[in-house]
Amino acid sequence: MTNISVVCISRNRESFAIRDLPYHNYTEGWKPFGHEKTRQRVSYLAERRNTAATEALSLFPETTDILMIDSYYLQKGEQVGKLISEYVALIAKTYSGGCILGASSWIYDKTRIWPRKRFYDGWTTPEGIGLRAEEVEKRGGRIRVKAVGGCYLYPRWVWEKIQYGVPEDLHGCEHNWLCEQSGLPVLLSLNEMLWREPMAYSLPKRIRMSLHLGRFKGR
Repeated sequence: MTNISVVCISRNRESFAIRDLPYHNYTEGWKPFGHEKTRQRVSYLAERRNTAATEALSLFPETTDILMIDSYYLQKGEQVGKLISEYVALIAKTYSGGCILGASSWIYDKTRIWPRKRFYDGWTTPEGIGLRAEEVEKRGGRIRVKAVGGCYLYPRWVWEKIQYGVPEDLHGCEHNWLCEQSGLPVLLSLNEMLWREPMAYSLPKRIRMSLHLGRFKGR
């Protein structure tokens, strides 16, 4: 029997759209990091995720599988619910030894003259960078990747054996450490697309970014 518990780290208390799942929201120890790709930041995130998982498993000892989800996606109940169903079906029919399944994350990028929909989490999942949103929306499916992040499910034993850590060469973040060390198939679902808030700049800045005018500054 699959007993999924939901784990989220965030700055403030956040609710989760799917009310009937055990849910632990860890808010202690928040620090104002940005999105920098540094060892300090990844170590900080790994530590918070490990503490959150420890507390969740103490609160919900019957847990067999973990849904690790970022606060951006907590209210995407329909998409997350479908991802959970997809995961349960996969481990029941195809991956009896376990797998890791993540939703694909997307953003409407308005930082250039011509806005575009693009895959968001390219650092964690570089295999997604070349994906086209229009094709994914049309065809769905899944692809094999090395790591997923943002919203994904995995067996409890993976965390108990490996936990979150920092890749030595920083080719990715704490998610990469857990996924790559697990030895399990890691899959990116293209059936569940999670959209973030649009990234937008003013028109003058979009023009500068498109023309790369910033490279002339200081010359």
